[in-house]
Amino acid sequence: MKKILLLIAPILFLLACNVKTNPESNTSLQSDSIEIGREIKPDIKHFQGLYRSHQSNFLNCESGQLMVLKNTSEVDSMYNLILPNAYSDEAIYVEMNASIDPNDSGSIIYSDNLKAEQKNYKNTCIQSDFWCTGFEPFWVIQISKGEDLIDFYNPMEQKTTHFVYAEPEIKNGITTYNSTDGENKINIVIKKEKCNGAIDKQYDFSVRVQLNDKKYNGCGLQTHVVKASEAIQ
Repeated sequence: MKKILLLIAPILFLLACNVKTNPESNTSLQSDSIEIGREIKPDIKHFQGLYRSHQSNFLNCESGQLMVLKNTSEVDSMYNLILPNAYSDEAIYVEMNASIDPNDSGSIIYSDNLKAEQKNYKNTCIQSDFWCTGFEPFWVIQISKGEDLIDFYNPMEQKTTHFVYAEPEIKNGITTYNSTDGENKINIVIKKEKCNGAIDKQYDFSVRVQLNDKKYNGCGLQTHVVKASEAIQ
């Protein structure tokens, strides 16, 4: 028995010596386990821009990049409240917190802190030719080559009559736009002269509009591209 034990002892000793440990491997495994267990938080940023519900498109006012917005239920609810009778691709202005989609750099994921309002001359970040308005009844027109539109908004109906942008005729200081969608037609005559608007606000242009068989009178102004710091104040 003693002889057997004496023979086995060296073998066990050699086996023990051949078992190697890799401290770097253990450290790596521990590090991987920590990374897997750690919650990866998205980088939330503040965004400002124009949102179109039809295709969930978001135009970033800071970068000018057109992106896809995801997780849009809250944003769409606000969109439908502001524009209950929106035409396809009509936009609203929004401010919100969102994160870049880690799987798609062209998409952002809505988070919270939503502010939204109807697009107007104070917040739009695409150059417009003119914004026009009238009273009794109240109406608003946006004319924008950059957005390829001439939009007549009727707040009583909460509806926009949308036309594709048409190049104006300019003669003797008078700018005239004509466009049609096949069913409706619009004629807008803009003259550079002082025009008194609501609450004693004075505009630089007078405006005459004929939408189908209805005529409207009002005032207009030329606008610039709004910076993010100027929007929704």
